[in-house]
Amino acid sequence: MKKINLKQAALATIALAGVACCGNQNAQNTAAADSTATKDSVSYAVYDPNQPINLKDMPIFWENEKAEVTQVNPSTTRKLNYLNDLMVCIVDIKGPQAEPDPMHSHVAEQMSYIAEGEAIVIIGDQSKKLKAGDIFAVPSNVPHTVQALGPRLLLIDSFNPIREDFLTKK
Repeated sequence: MKKINLKQAALATIALAGVACCGNQNAQNTAAADSTATKDSVSYAVYDPNQPINLKDMPIFWENEKAEVTQVNPSTTRKLNYLNDLMVCIVDIKGPQAEPDPMHSHVAEQMSYIAEGEAIVIIGDQSKKLKAGDIFAVPSNVPHTVQALGPRLLLIDSFNPIREDFLTKK
């Protein structure tokens, strides 16, 4: 087995992280096949100024006041924007809630930033009271929920891969 140095390991990790963020399939295939990936063997470029990119149909700008609002339940609304492999949702929960929302899970990994309010966050068998400025992470397929403790809980959720179940069927 060939040993790799710290720099090579870091470059391979960065390449794989870039795939998770940006969906660069070439980098994923190369880095996954060669754990000794170096700068010369992995494509890091997400944007190449010499290659045309059609941004016409990509939602690269998102204006909050123009975003479609989905009424999730009587006390919760959601707005979202997404690319191929990354989704961001603004979830607005009117509280306080007497009990947490029902537990749920999904394939997508989730990171959530509490933009406003306080909540009890339950992930698996762990529970923690969090406030504005805090972040929580939910691994794939782990049951989780929140309970708004004040009059408003505003969450900025990000998902990878995107939550297909959130997309409006037309």
